[in-house]
Amino acid sequence: MSTITPRIASLAAETAYDIQEKSSLGGFRLGKNAKELERFFDFNLSQGPIKGVSGGFFSHLFNKTTGFALIGEGKGPYKNDYVVAVRGTASLQDGLTDAHFGLTGSETGAIVHAGFNKTFNTMKPALKEYFSSRLTNMAGGTIHCVGHSLGGALAGLTADWLKSSYSLPVNLYTFGAPRVGLKGFSSKTTARVDNIFRCTHGADPVPKVPLWPFTHAPYNGMEYRLNSGQGFSPSAHKMGANGNPGYVNSANSQDWHALQKKSNSFLNNAVRLKYEARHQASYSGYWADKISAALITLLKDAGYYSAIMAQATIGTALTFYDLVARTLVKVVQASAKFADQTAGLLGHMLVFAGQSAVKVAELTYEFIKWVFDKTLGVLYRSVKSAINGAI
Repeated sequence: MSTITPRIASLAAETAYDIQEKSSLGGFRLGKNAKELERFFDFNLSQGPIKGVSGGFFSHLFNKTTGFALIGEGKGPYKNDYVVAVRGTASLQDGLTDAHFGLTGSETGAIVHAGFNKTFNTMKPALKEYFSSRLTNMAGGTIHCVGHSLGGALAGLTADWLKSSYSLPVNLYTFGAPRVGLKGFSSKTTARVDNIFRCTHGADPVPKVPLWPFTHAPYNGMEYRLNSGQGFSPSAHKMGANGNPGYVNSANSQDWHALQKKSNSFLNNAVRLKYEARHQASYSGYWADKISAALITLLKDAGYYSAIMAQATIGTALTFYDLVARTLVKVVQASAKFADQTAGLLGHMLVFAGQSAVKVAELTYEFIKWVFDKTLGVLYRSVKSAINGAI
């Protein structure tokens, strides 16, 4: 089974943005970054790219289709392989940053983000038509699914569906991608897809959303860190600079072993935060992960974790974090120890959100919900800025 290099994956992810609309000269044309990519894959755009529908109500009402996926047939060292490169779309960002996030069953039966899945399902008929006529004669090749930003989320759904539909090796490569689904989806995708190369920039806010209970695949939290940036910066989400690959969210290496591998150190560890130490927090990916882990630890300690996860899976009229805030009121009332643990969590959230002057006093539902709103708000503003600036 073959693996495309980090550089080829970067080129494919960036080139996918070329096929959103027809060029001013007519037809679909690939930009200059495709020249190197076309040494390894042939792209036939005579029938156009794989199209899909994204965005809100009106886009789907009027079936406004645009180019979403670029498929290339391998040659040279990648003979018999295929690459599926999926572009990102700013029109999905509102669903990504909406506290009333929708959940739905994926093509393989796991719970995923409804907005991502809705767009994927508009692409699937064309993908199915393309591959059904080709894969029966595929002589041991591999399908490489690639995407940047929200395109990475769609690439993840594509890889999971392809692997479950066809008995072929499938690899997934993402750059700055958000989380796609709940634990069931991420764990099943990790087990099903042959290789997952999740690439991130240290200061990119997009891979931190949607917030828990969404999780990344691979489920062990492993990622390829392209930059060790601290804090959050919307510019860290860009795929390239001045049309040149190899910058920011791109990987210029020819070898995956040359990239730094990193795992979320809080994924399987209990985290309990003390209120007195709240000023150590900062607005960064590190603290986004640590605060999330502290919330999970608190719910597990108090015995509410399973109930919250069950509610997340079946959906509720309340927003998820409204439900969590109401649950934390019960946690606070259970014991002084849990009240202190809750105050420590909220204190760190306030510093993370730039509200360090606010003191945690009464642990009421109204106050807890306000802290969650401030925390989610500051992160989601960065995410929207990042997506708008990169796509």
